Amino acid sequence: MTRNVFRRILITLTLGLIIGSGMAFFAPGSKAAIQQTSEVADSKQQLIDIVLKPKSQSDLDSFVYHSVDPTSRYYRKFITPKTFANRFGQRTTKITKIRQYLHQHHLKASVYGGNLVMVVKGSTKNIENAFKVHLVNVHDNGLTYQKSKGAPKLPKSISKSVYAVFGLSTYSPFSTTQSLIKPASFYTAAQSNSSQPAKYSPQKFVRRYNLGSLYANGSSGRSKTIGIISFANFHPNDVYRYWDGEGINTKNNRLSIYRTNGYKGTWDGYDETTMDVEQAGAIAPDANIKTYLAQSNITGMVNSIAAAAGQNAVDALSLSWGQSEAQVAYEIKQGITPKKYNQILNLLFEQAAAQGISVFTASGDNGAYDGIATGMTNGLSVDTPSNSPYVTAVGGTTLPKTYTVNKKKVTITKERAWGSEFLYPNYKHQHFFSRLDMIQSYFSGGGGGFSKYNGVPKYQAGVSGVGTYDATKLWTFKKGQPTLLKKPQTISGKRSGRNVPDISANADPFTGYSMFITPKKNSGSKGEWEVSGGTSVVAPQMAAASVLMADNSVGRLGFWNPQIYRFARSSDSPFTPLDSRSNNTNLYYTGQPGKLYNQATGLGTVNFTKLEKAFNG
Repeated sequence: MTRNVFRRILITLTLGLIIGSGMAFFAPGSKAAIQQTSEVADSKQQLIDIVLKPKSQSDLDSFVYHSVDPTSRYYRKFITPKTFANRFGQRTTKITKIRQYLHQHHLKASVYGGNLVMVVKGSTKNIENAFKVHLVNVHDNGLTYQKSKGAPKLPKSISKSVYAVFGLSTYSPFSTTQSLIKPASFYTAAQSNSSQPAKYSPQKFVRRYNLGSLYANGSSGRSKTIGIISFANFHPNDVYRYWDGEGINTKNNRLSIYRTNGYKGTWDGYDETTMDVEQAGAIAPDANIKTYLAQSNITGMVNSIAAAAGQNAVDALSLSWGQSEAQVAYEIKQGITPKKYNQILNLLFEQAAAQGISVFTASGDNGAYDGIATGMTNGLSVDTPSNSPYVTAVGGTTLPKTYTVNKKKVTITKERAWGSEFLYPNYKHQHFFSRLDMIQSYFSGGGGGFSKYNGVPKYQAGVSGVGTYDATKLWTFKKGQPTLLKKPQTISGKRSGRNVPDISANADPFTGYSMFITPKKNSGSKGEWEVSGGTSVVAPQMAAASVLMADNSVGRLGFWNPQIYRFARSSDSPFTPLDSRSNNTNLYYTGQPGKLYNQATGLGTVNFTKLEKAFNG
């Protein structure tokens, strides 16, 4: 029996809350915070990154698109990291000069495959001397992190080869213990029964989106590998127990873990990693799963992506963690995130695309208001890295279900955009444990909207619905505090920027998927079955579906987006647009009747039987 109680297990709030008629948060560096600094020990070991400039950004951009264009001579002629380094990465002679300079300052350096990211290790004193900075510890409203006073500088003889230097700040925007950003799934419903809850099986994803024909044709993910980017450890036995419950007869060595920069790992957010691995392995039962674990900060994120691309061992990559563009803008202003962070991620995702690796990211679980729980969002915002034009951003839907709302039956009759607005009458009478609980209930939905950092990519240009929007405004914001409007406002308009998401699938925790998990400090306990939701469930499912389709192709499928937007315009499109104007919102954006695209669900849901034929036909 399902207990109809949702619990938050990924968030430990350390920010101050103002509890009143509005909702507001104190963030690091805000006027309400008291900030102090102290010296970083000279002997403390540091790890920073030097991002190297590509030889020709325009040539790289061109190749990425040609690699998935059937009319191009480069179609699916994906390259290796070595070839990427020779054609697009920084020259070896330039890298040698940088190494020599660092060696003079007693620093060690290594470069990931592809020649885009150099990792530098050494003491605080030597880092400060080499990069002409001063490192301090910041004690800010209960948070402690390292920060650089002054921008890093390198000699002109080598700085021309450098795109950016970062890692001098240890601020952790992805840390669940800091409540500054959360993985895209943060709702779970505990299951009291000890066996697999069948109606929440990932087979629901298989049946709903027509993957059955792929299995019938022999696809299983054999000889393929799915990469999972995460920041927390997991118990492998939980995953094997889950697959056993699904009736999957799997090999004992299909799991591997790469600890980026030797990271030992944390258990904060371990259920996110567990869920990602379980879902990916259930959809592609014979695929190998390689998990990249790193520190929950910008350096960890970039290094894990660089490692995955540099090793070139995975055919598809799933990333369920992120932060809002509003949060990134704040961090850049505070000097704790590099100004070129967006471009750095795009560059690494382009390397993955050039090598044929398909990348899938979760678009977020706060509807059109990504990051609202951090207090950084004063309105509409999308998630990063889903805002990158070089990833397939996965949004959320909810499935047909009947609810009791304020003692009345509310029935969702067909699949629609995931948004919680139909439950609002119930929330008015519900007791919340905290203001954060309230926000997570009211602002629950699939992420989507327009990027402020990336322009409209070529593959979206000219697609009906891209750049235009229909919306139902439910909230107004004043000084960061949301207020629910008494009467919703109907709005239509135009906006520029990369449109998010690209595709969608069931992500609502009320219609979610099972997972099995044991306590983080007791893997030998009985454990429990739970139901989880969020777009972070769908990202690994999509990555798994990608390797299933690649089973019947020559090699890899590569960068999805230019291909799927082309397929969407065909007479036999593999996508079902959720274009209804009513009862179909991610808390702001709705469907656009008769158009192929909307910012609530992207191109819509996928018929994988048709999509496999489109990719491999």
